[in-house]
Amino acid sequence: MPAPHDVVGHLFVCRPLTSNTHLGEVYVFVRPGARRHGVGTALLALGERLAVDAGRTVLYSATAHGTEPPAGEGAIEATTGSGRVPVDAPGVRLALAHGYALEQVDRHSVLDLPMPPGLLDRLGTAASAAAGDDYRTLTWTDEVPDVWADQVALLFTRMSTDAPVGGVDYGEDPWDAPRVRTWVRERQERGHGFLMTVAEHVPTRTLAAFTVLEHPWDRPAVVHQEDTLVLHEHRGRRLGMHVKVVNLRALVEARPQARRVHTGNAEENTHMLAINVAIGFRPAGTWASWQKRVGARSPAPETARPGTERPETARPDTEQPDTEQPDQERDA
Repeated sequence: MPAPHDVVGHLFVCRPLTSNTHLGEVYVFVRPGARRHGVGTALLALGERLAVDAGRTVLYSATAHGTEPPAGEGAIEATTGSGRVPVDAPGVRLALAHGYALEQVDRHSVLDLPMPPGLLDRLGTAASAAAGDDYRTLTWTDEVPDVWADQVALLFTRMSTDAPVGGVDYGEDPWDAPRVRTWVRERQERGHGFLMTVAEHVPTRTLAAFTVLEHPWDRPAVVHQEDTLVLHEHRGRRLGMHVKVVNLRALVEARPQARRVHTGNAEENTHMLAINVAIGFRPAGTWASWQKRVGARSPAPETARPGTERPETARPDTEQPDTEQPDQERDA
C-alpha cells in the first residue's frame, strides 16, 4: 500500500443526498504535479463505470474556480446563459474531453461580520412592511418543533423542485416529518448548530418561507447560509429578505464571534442574488455543475424559479481560500 505522499489522485463516487436513484456523482481529484499524465482520465473512467454498473443514467460532477472570467474564447458559459468558467482550468478540460455539459454556475459569496450598524434594521423594516400583518416570523435554534415538522418537510421538498438547478436532472426529493427529525439529529451528531427562521401565513397557519444558517461548534468564526425558499404562491412580499434578516439578527445574538457567512447561488437566480448583495455578500468564487447522460431518462425539469437559495450538492465541511475556490466541497 503506498504511503500517503505517494497518492497522486483519488476518486469519490456517491449517490446524491436525495431519494433519486438515476443520478450518480463522480468527483476526481489529482495533485497538480501529477496532471496531464492520464491519472484523471483513468479515475474518471473508473468512477463512471462504477456509477453505470450501479444503475445510474445521469452522471454529475463539479469544479471549483476563483473569479469568473470575462466572456470570450478563454471562457465557457453555462447552458443557462448565466455564469462562466475558464476553459483552460484542469477540471474543465477533463469534463469537456469526456462529454460533460456545463449545466450551471453558482456564485460563492461571503458576508463579512460584523455588518455595518443599522443595515439590518433598515432592510428588516422595509421587508416587514412589505410582508404586512398576514405574515409573522418564528425562529428556532437547533430544533424543529414537532407541530411544524410536516410543514418544514414540505419546504425542504419544494427546495428540490423550486430551486434553480439549470439543466441538472436532480428530480424531486421528497421529505416527511421523520426525515426532518433525522436532519436535526444529524446536525447534532456532526457537531453543528443551526438557526431556522420561517414565515407563517397567519390566516392559513401555513409556512410560506424559510431560511437556515448552520455553524460548526468547533469553528466559531464560520457560518454557512443553507437553504432559503419562498413558496411561489407567497412571492412578491419580500419574504426572502424578511426571513434572512430575522435569522441574521438571531445569529448576531447567538454567535457574536462569527466573522464570515458563506453561501452559494445560481448565477441565473437574480432575485436571491440581489437580496444577498443588498445584505452585503461579496463574490468569492464559482462552483460549476457538470452533467453527462449515459442512459434513458426523461427530460430535466425547467430551470429556476426565483425566490430560492440552494447550496450546491455534496459539499464537505471545509472552508477554502476565498480567492481560490468556493466554500467547498460546496453549502453549497
